[in-house]
Amino acid sequence: MDQVEFAAVRRAPVETLLLGLVLVAAFHAMPDWLVSFLPAQELYNRLGKNGFYTLYDALSGLMPLLLCLSRPVRAGLGPGHWQGRTWKTLGVCALPIVLTAAIYPLTSRPFMGKHVGIWLVSPAAQDLLFTGYLYPVFGEAFPGRVFSRIDVQRAIPIIAPFFALWHLPNFAGMPIGYVAFQLAYVFIGGAWVLLARQMTGSIWPGVLTHMAVNFIAWRGW
Repeated sequence: MDQVEFAAVRRAPVETLLLGLVLVAAFHAMPDWLVSFLPAQELYNRLGKNGFYTLYDALSGLMPLLLCLSRPVRAGLGPGHWQGRTWKTLGVCALPIVLTAAIYPLTSRPFMGKHVGIWLVSPAAQDLLFTGYLYPVFGEAFPGRVFSRIDVQRAIPIIAPFFALWHLPNFAGMPIGYVAFQLAYVFIGGAWVLLARQMTGSIWPGVLTHMAVNFIAWRGW
């Protein structure tokens, strides 16, 4: 597997962990801050609930998009390198889609029928932050492999809890049991899909996988 080219000077691990916490909080706070400058009620009336919250999801992606655009190659915004790893990457991406299609209909399906941005916009916004910007940043602070004989970068299992942490606000409006289950599966799924980022150097396999998983949740099957 190819690795992101991490900087020679290591970032301080504690500083990097705190940066991750700040960016997770900023991800949620940014759209509220931006909406405060907009005629929110007028937009809500004009766009409807579905359109307004899809716009809200898009605004949440503005901060991570700007971070990634500052160094687009490093952030994995290009197509990446697929030669010799296409089938492995497709296999990594297919597994969470298949599992979601099999398991989600057995749950309370809390995302069914929500606004379209849940699958069309929000996955890209989240992946720009976690898979795009934070993956190389955490790789600088936590270089090397998890195990010497297994080519999985140490950054992957360290980023995954931050992706789970991003979902904590769901406790405010969803059943506690489902959110606890969600935190577990997004931690595992987030770490798993980051393997596609490591293999190809691109965020797009993960983005498309995330969109497909959320689409299944949105449709309810």
